[in-house]
Amino acid sequence: MNKKMNGIRFMAGIVAISMIGSPVISSRSMDNGRVVFAKEIDTKSKEENSTDSERGNETATATDPDKIYCVASVSKVYVTTAVMQLVDQGKVDLDTPVTEYIDDFTMADERYKDITVRMLMNHTSGLSGSTLKNMFLYGDNDSVATTNVLENLKSQKLKAAPGEYASYCNDGFELLEVIVERVSGMSYTDYVEKNIAAKIGVENTYTANNVFENPLLADIYPDGHNRYETEYCMDFGSGGIYATAADTCEFGSTFFKGDNRLLSEESKNEMATLWSSSSDISNSLKYNPNYMDQNGLGWDMVDIPMYKEAGVKALWKGGDSQDYHASLLVMPEEEISVCVTTAEGSSGYNLAMSEALASIALEEQGVTVEETTAPEVELKSEVPDSYKKYEGLYTISGAPAEITFPDMKYALVKTLGTGTSDTFYMYTDNGFVKVTGDVEEGLARVDSDFERFDFEEAEGNVYITQENISKQSGLISEYQKNYSGEKLEVNPVSDDVLKVWQERDGIKCALISDKYSSGTYEQPFLELKMFEDSGYVICIGIGGVSLLRIVDESHLEAFATIPSSRNRDVYDLYIDEKGVGHTTANVDAVAVSDFENFTDGVKEVSLTTEKAVWFNIDESMANKNISLERPKNSAVYVYDKFGNVKYSTHMVDYGDVIHLPKDGYIMFIGETGDTIKIK
Repeated sequence: MNKKMNGIRFMAGIVAISMIGSPVISSRSMDNGRVVFAKEIDTKSKEENSTDSERGNETATATDPDKIYCVASVSKVYVTTAVMQLVDQGKVDLDTPVTEYIDDFTMADERYKDITVRMLMNHTSGLSGSTLKNMFLYGDNDSVATTNVLENLKSQKLKAAPGEYASYCNDGFELLEVIVERVSGMSYTDYVEKNIAAKIGVENTYTANNVFENPLLADIYPDGHNRYETEYCMDFGSGGIYATAADTCEFGSTFFKGDNRLLSEESKNEMATLWSSSSDISNSLKYNPNYMDQNGLGWDMVDIPMYKEAGVKALWKGGDSQDYHASLLVMPEEEISVCVTTAEGSSGYNLAMSEALASIALEEQGVTVEETTAPEVELKSEVPDSYKKYEGLYTISGAPAEITFPDMKYALVKTLGTGTSDTFYMYTDNGFVKVTGDVEEGLARVDSDFERFDFEEAEGNVYITQENISKQSGLISEYQKNYSGEKLEVNPVSDDVLKVWQERDGIKCALISDKYSSGTYEQPFLELKMFEDSGYVICIGIGGVSLLRIVDESHLEAFATIPSSRNRDVYDLYIDEKGVGHTTANVDAVAVSDFENFTDGVKEVSLTTEKAVWFNIDESMANKNISLERPKNSAVYVYDKFGNVKYSTHMVDYGDVIHLPKDGYIMFIGETGDTIKIK
């Protein structure tokens, strides 16, 4: 929004927010004629802050507007911008195969040669998702994620043909980072500093390479209580940009119409175009476009319904690392850029805050936005017989489920995996709507968080389409439509193979393969559970819940074809002759049952680089205390029997005494040749 006030021109649509918790402290400043609102919230009490001050803590204060956050996957817009700059210079072509720019990019699937630069940007490459190895590090930035990704992809197959459908993919943006480096001849960190930050005049935009140990980095509390060493995301292209909220807002403002500081109008329009309508793919519309991912190039959404209905083009990208969360919302025509960064919560809540603030800014321009509300529906007491064929087993957002129609009166979705939960839906003229109350007694009512699903057949498969309207943030209703599930066919395997996996039912495994600083050790456990006798295994843990298909006695594979980001971050699992599990996401794990017992006889643990040493806490050590003598590049974790972190050497100011919980676990990790002594 442009205003004239006493002869001074303002762009009052720039809003920068950085948050940790509550209460809100706000300030307003003017920079180069641009009005910037910065708000900060801190969960720490005054007493706690004064204690930090007495200790000489040099971290940013609670009211510091220059706090730096990892903007997580908002970084994808940065790397897309970098590549689009090279497109503007004629050095990169969007529809040229990636192999033209990265000659050492290979996969165990010949279709990889068809992946273009554009497909990396709009998530249609068909790549499985994320290489997790050493992605997030505590107090450490010694890792090269792009090397890990290129090496890991060599043994991977694609989950879909390039260009078939969009499904969120971090690895694709790591490849974009490599393209920037190979074509420009510069490190990605230097490129961002020279060609993005310097060109828009911001001084607090970095990668983990040059932000390391910056005293203005926002504190993190992964467990909600203990402050940890700073988290550094080493996947720069997909999630490793660090910036203040104000800097990120300024970056967002470069997408305003007529602002060509970074990109041409043509490149910005390419990025803001819905992927299915901009791709030259003949089969891209074989699925219902209303339920496919609504991303452009780099952006998560290039059409947000409530703004579209108000005649406003809105672009959004969200981001979540392990401990940082961000939202960037830009309205190019109205010159509004909103950034919300937090050290807890989620990008979904940040989006709600962004939208609430953007709507206020639009009102100042005379534009009224009506948030999406749930439609009026008429609940039917009978389900048409035509739906009977859809009864059966499904995978829904990676988790197994069973859908039935009891007496053809309603739909019952029984979700399995980490537990069993029943959700009831009643039929309407437009699919099945989630209800609460007594369905059998006819006392059901539409749930306050509106959810509707239906079935759709495409390419010989049965998919679930889903629509959600919720107000969990308490700020503004969030609206989402996507493909969320797929019907399963029984996977026929021999009795001998089935028996092998049945013997592994309930087995619990733990990560062993990351370095001492890896944040993956915060949630390192993986559990295998048989999904009845269907020929599938449920993997619960690292990366969430995944349903994998049994191939043979040592191999489980990803199989889903859900054409949306509900099919993101899939992996295969192999178990070698020693019983070690290996995933194609570059995570290795061993069975908890193979751990030695940690007794008072364990006085020293020898370390090996990227090979964690695990122990079950012996009954004789339960509820006792120990202390450690360890080298700098090492870590120790203690977990309770449920896998929750009770102690980590990454916790700042925890103290020297470590309590050992009954039936828990203790893990040691460091570098080859070093040892940790236990007292």
